[in-house]
Amino acid sequence: MSIDAIWHELQLMQRELKSRLFDHCLFDMETEQPHLFYPYKEKTIMGHVKEELNDVERALLKIKNGTYGICEETGLAIELEKLAIIPTARSIHDFAFQELYERKSLPHTYYHPPLYSEAEEYQ
Repeated sequence: MSIDAIWHELQLMQRELKSRLFDHCLFDMETEQPHLFYPYKEKTIMGHVKEELNDVERALLKIKNGTYGICEETGLAIELEKLAIIPTARSIHDFAFQELYERKSLPHTYYHPPLYSEAEEYQ
């Protein structure tokens, strides 16, 4: 994936997140009722949306000013292949969970196809 592809993906994410926040604000204005059943859940979800939008906008700004892909903690370059997976990553530590998951070995199951089909069994 190229930096241009990541740029376009980030712009798409930005539009989607802004749309979600805008729709949420319109819904609140139209109902004029507080969320009676899930007030904390709704605030938490919108908080996450706002945080994600901030991360996306930070990444777009970094692409513009030439600092995208540089770890904020170590100053080391982050591989473009990794940034394609998490385009809003700010440090090499943002990939720790992914690396742990990739290292986890899964049990191998081997598929042995039957020597004859079930249809042959009834003939």
